[in-house]
Amino acid sequence: MPVEIPVPITFNPYKHHFRFLLNELDVWRKQPISEDKESLLKIGKNLVDFYTGSLPVETIVAETLDYFRKRQLLSYDAFLGWLNPPHWKKIVLSDQSEWLIKQGDNPERFIHIHPAKYSKHSIRVRASTLKTVLALEILSVRQHPVAAKNLEAVNTARMDLLGLSPIKSLHKSESGIMRLWELFQNRLYT
Repeated sequence: MPVEIPVPITFNPYKHHFRFLLNELDVWRKQPISEDKESLLKIGKNLVDFYTGSLPVETIVAETLDYFRKRQLLSYDAFLGWLNPPHWKKIVLSDQSEWLIKQGDNPERFIHIHPAKYSKHSIRVRASTLKTVLALEILSVRQHPVAAKNLEAVNTARMDLLGLSPIKSLHKSESGIMRLWELFQNRLYT
């Protein structure tokens, strides 16, 4: 279930929040596969910094708003004055995770946040890797238990559900799929 992100914040938990996606998996497993495809598209196509810490989306947003409220930076002009230059800055939240702040594209949602690169409680992953692991989780409930160690199952999910090209190997040094699969498995089934 999508969380309500208050104005003036822009934050995409589909791309940047592990626990949010764990909850979304429960929803995705029960809906038509066409809706799953649409949801997975929200993750994008590039590298993403992915928050794995314990703060829920609502807390991240509330702490970010509080940071800007205390500094009287919630107006567009005040925010731009604080931001420029260098066009992005970092803030630290209560769990010591760092969050990158930049100007959002939407004038009403001008504070764009996402986990900072190599921040505490975050990892950097390819969007295609994240989508592959999520697709495997969705398909494992619908069809039969799917193991990420099965190259055929991985490529079927990538090609049929995501429209991605197949991969040649699942060796850990060549594919982040195994590492991310293990992260999801450890949290889903422990």
